[in-house]
Amino acid sequence: MSLRKQAVSLAIMHAADVLQPLLILPYAGRVLGPLHFGLYAYALSVGWLAATIVEYGFHWTAQRAAASARDEPAAIASLLAEVTATKAVLCCVVLLVGVAASDGLIAVSKPMFLCAMLTSVGGILFPTWLFIGLERAWQAAIAVVVGRSLALVCFLIMVTSSAQIELAVAIQSSIGLVAAVVSLPFIVPVGFSGFRAVTPSMVGLQLRNGWRGFLFTLVERMFVALPVPLVEHFSGYVAAGNYSIAEKFVNATRPFFRAMWETLLPRVAYCARHDPEAGLALIRRSLLTLVVGAAFSLFLFFIAPYVILLLFGESFSGAIPIVRVMSVIPVLINANTCTSNLYMFNYGHERAWAILNVSSLLIFLAVAYLLSQQLSNAAIAVAVALIAREFFVLVVSAGFFLVFGTARAQIPATQGDGKAHASDVAAGAVLASRAQLRSER
Repeated sequence: MSLRKQAVSLAIMHAADVLQPLLILPYAGRVLGPLHFGLYAYALSVGWLAATIVEYGFHWTAQRAAASARDEPAAIASLLAEVTATKAVLCCVVLLVGVAASDGLIAVSKPMFLCAMLTSVGGILFPTWLFIGLERAWQAAIAVVVGRSLALVCFLIMVTSSAQIELAVAIQSSIGLVAAVVSLPFIVPVGFSGFRAVTPSMVGLQLRNGWRGFLFTLVERMFVALPVPLVEHFSGYVAAGNYSIAEKFVNATRPFFRAMWETLLPRVAYCARHDPEAGLALIRRSLLTLVVGAAFSLFLFFIAPYVILLLFGESFSGAIPIVRVMSVIPVLINANTCTSNLYMFNYGHERAWAILNVSSLLIFLAVAYLLSQQLSNAAIAVAVALIAREFFVLVVSAGFFLVFGTARAQIPATQGDGKAHASDVAAGAVLASRAQLRSER
């Protein structure tokens, strides 16, 4: 598939990911009310945190491995089996811990948590990473559009009062399950023969090879899912609901950047091994998209407040100052996508890339805590903390790109930063697992 077709498919898929929640928001806000809407947003955030652990960053490492082994059907089948088995093990662990923590450490009931865990189950059965790695994103797009459309219809028909909040969470969390059913005809040709050879050692190897991708994914998802619980902790459910409204507008811009790096990452990963200068040129061209990021930021500052009043009414006017503060985030994410996700991850700085993103989480938490003690509006404090995080990542990753980019052009990605494992940067988990099995035999 050409980059253009891959980009169009990813754009459609992520447009569905954005539009469906946005279409639900006004209805959910009016039917559930500010208090129960905040609880609804909180439960979905908990579900996404759980799904982050279950996915374990395979959207990065397994996707890169699939791109490298796209002409080896047996390797792809084994990779699919190993990743699915590893996710199933992680899901069982998260489920046990989550049920024990419900009604206590986690401010949701056990039935509500089980409803939110449907997101994790869908993540096991629907291998988005495989479709993207093989540059067959159109197959994932079809499944996602069907799943999102069905969830939208069911939500509007079945959720009619705040008493049905658990049903609302279950419907929104089951999108991955529906997508898995729709994508089954596309998965069957890949084959299930790999499941016959899956062993605990292979699961362990996948966990070892994917930990850097997991750290990045965990940090990224925490920035999406953690702010709402933080605002609720500092200021209550009403403030959490206002923040959630503003955050949804900001998050509506993220699919563009995700579609951009998902389109370019398989090609950049390939070039990093075989033609480093071509990969760097592709990254440099991607910086032209900063115009789009700037346009998104201007829209959030000037237009989004009027849209909030129109869709949600005066009762959610508290979201307006929040969305204006957060309006700078899209252009920062745009730049970080090029310098951090595309360059550092593929050009031998994977260890530094993981450390950078973990450090940015610590900065976010520190700034959010300190500002929440000084500002009366905790939602504003959390929004400023997010900006501080993105700016920190931009400064460091841009420094790596400017200092090392030219020098790295002739260095194979497998040489890495001198300490990263070659299997992580080169062919990924699937090729490394094959090599280890041969050595054990």
